[in-house]
Order: sequence, then structure tokens, then C-alpha cells
Amino acid sequence: MKIEVFVTRSCGHRDQTNEIVNEALAESGAEGVEVAVVEVEGAEEARIKKVFGSPTVRVNGMDVEYGEREPEETSAGCRYYSTPDGWKPVPARGMIVRSIAVAKAREARGA
Repeated sequence: MKIEVFVTRSCGHRDQTNEIVNEALAESGAEGVEVAVVEVEGAEEARIKKVFGSPTVRVNGMDVEYGEREPEETSAGCRYYSTPDGWKPVPARGMIVRSIAVAKAREARGA
């Protein structure tokens, strides 16, 4: 399993996002997970990497908020997540835990 955190220099939520990812990993009991922080330099790179703003968190290539229903729009600007507590500049831990569970299930099925 691989988790990617896409960030830009202009949005300062990298450390908080990394903490949330680590908390989600501990809560889900996932072991041996590679976590990569990927710098995004501008709108063209965001388009190529399908980044929806900074931070964008993906588990095995799937966005933790949108899953398989990703929008067409991309952005190198700051991102806000629709969380149970309202709009936040970082994903809710539960979003990442759920994405890890989905990824584990897919891996178990060989998908």
C-alpha cells in the first residue's frame, strides 16, 4: 500500500496532514505502508498529477475524499475538504482510515 501527500509550497498544511496520516495509519493497524510527500510546482504539474489542491492525499492512487468519483478540475492552490466538522484545510482522519480500509479490501481481492 502506498499513501501519497501532494503539497505546494504556498499552502502550509504539510505537517498537520502528515500527522493526520500517521494517526490514521496507527488507527487502521496498517503496517509497511510507504508514505511519500510529493512537491507540486504549479498548475501544469497539478494537472498532470491530478492534484485537487494542496494537500491532496491518495491511498493507492485514490483520493481520500473523492475516491473513484474524482472531479476534472485540478489546482496548485490550497485545498479544503468537506469534513463532518465543516470545511477544513486538511482531510479528516476518518477519510484516510476509510481509504486505507478500502485499499486493504481491494488488495485482499487482488484488485
